[in-house]
Amino acid sequence: MKVAVMGASGSVGEHVIKFLSRKNYESVAVINETNKTEEMKKLGATEVAVSNDEHFEEAFADCDAVIYVSGASPNAGETKTVLVDHRAVIDSVKETKKQGIDRFVFLSAIRANEPEDSDSRTTGAKDEPDELLRQEGLTYTIIRPSHLVDKPGSGKIEAAESVSSEGEIPREDVAAVLVEVLENEATYKQTYEVTAGDTRIEEAF
Repeated sequence: MKVAVMGASGSVGEHVIKFLSRKNYESVAVINETNKTEEMKKLGATEVAVSNDEHFEEAFADCDAVIYVSGASPNAGETKTVLVDHRAVIDSVKETKKQGIDRFVFLSAIRANEPEDSDSRTTGAKDEPDELLRQEGLTYTIIRPSHLVDKPGSGKIEAAESVSSEGEIPREDVAAVLVEVLENEATYKQTYEVTAGDTRIEEAF
C-alpha cells in the first residue's frame, strides 16, 4: 500500500513516516518546506512532494490511502490539542476522491468548541471536514486526540467515542494509532477519541 501523508513535516507526521516505513508501507511525505526533503527521506519516506499551493495531484498519484495530520506542530504547545486547517482538509478530501482513492485517515481535534470568528484559518469549523468525509462516501477513520505532548510513546491508549479532554497523549502514540487503523476494517467509517491509557494500540480497536 502506498500512503500520502499530509503534514508529514510536523511532529506527529514525522512519527507517521517512521511507522509506515517500519511496517513496509510506501509513503509520500507531503510537505511545504523544500529544505526538509532529505530529512523526510532519512525518516523513511519513499517519496517527498513539496506543495505550497494546496494542489495535491502529483502527491496523490498512484496512492492507495491518505493520512492527514492536521496542524500537528509543536508550535501549538503541549497544553493545546491539534487545531484544524479545515480549508486544506477539504481540498485534500476532494482531491482524494478525484484521484479515486478511497481510504482517508484523518487526525482531527478533540476540542468541541473552537471559535468560529477567529482570524486564523487554522481554528474554527472543526466539524466541517469531519462531516465532509462522511458525505463524500470515503472509507474514513477520524482520530481525535486529547492534549498532545512531547513524551516518549508508551504504546498504550484509551480509545472510545468520548474521552476526557483534560487527558494527554504522546505524539508518537497518536502517529502509531494513525498507522494502526490504516487497514483495520473495524475502524472503517468510525470516529474515535484517544488519550493515554492501559490498552495496547494494536488491541484498542
